[in-house]
Amino acid sequence: MKIAFAGEKGAFAELAAAQHFGPRHTLVPVPEFEDVFASVSRGKVSHGIIPIENSLTGSIHQNYDLLLESDLFITGEIFLRVSHYLIANRGVKRHNIRRVFSHPQGLAQCRAFLKKMPDAERIPVSNTAVAVRKIRDGRLLDAAAIASLQAAIDYDMSVLAENIEDNKANITRFLIVSKQRSAAPPAAKTCKTSVVFSLKNIPGALFKSLSVFALRDIDLLKIESRPVHGKPFEYLFYLDFAGDCGDERQANALNHLREITMFCRPLGTYERGKLVHPEYKKR
Repeated sequence: MKIAFAGEKGAFAELAAAQHFGPRHTLVPVPEFEDVFASVSRGKVSHGIIPIENSLTGSIHQNYDLLLESDLFITGEIFLRVSHYLIANRGVKRHNIRRVFSHPQGLAQCRAFLKKMPDAERIPVSNTAVAVRKIRDGRLLDAAAIASLQAAIDYDMSVLAENIEDNKANITRFLIVSKQRSAAPPAAKTCKTSVVFSLKNIPGALFKSLSVFALRDIDLLKIESRPVHGKPFEYLFYLDFAGDCGDERQANALNHLREITMFCRPLGTYERGKLVHPEYKKR
């Protein structure tokens, strides 16, 4: 299989994909999150992997919007322990640093460390590994990047500081997307379902929509609201709940939800992800 991820080699999405799919498959870097969805939709790759939320900085809203805009299904998830490193060209010292490049999430997750570098400008880029390549290719001697250790290894760079994230319980949840629905996992206890819906403008609409699950003792795992584009102060809701949407209780809950909402679309049933640590290696 071919699996698309956003960024360059050494990106956290690549590390998560390697853990989820194993070494036998081809990992394909593309520039942006939109390109991951486009590559899967056009059949250039069989799957894509996208970050959807981080335990410190919250949801990646752009990818929630892209899930809605695409015709893809969620077929899996994985939780990756994220450790950030301050990376620079060889010979550069910390007192030389006047610019720090990283993805906005990487900068946000290392806020406390960056406060110790008040003279260094924070510069957001599209991906942490892109930041490393940028300072390497530009031979920047006054800049550093915040990225994975793998990126430092891949680009033969110097590590100035390690584990610089604000909280060591720094975990990013990644979703696997595909044009095909996944086969239901063997045990109901190991799977979850994601759905997106919009509400009718009636009193108690959100309460009623959530009660269809409570009435059937279905565990809600996450709810996320996003504004409807072009309709100010109207919202979509993304919901994760326990179980397979093909099971009787879950199917009845979804049918009930469709009756009281304006729009309801299941995004996929998939096996719950496991927490993994990245493997760093020379390659």
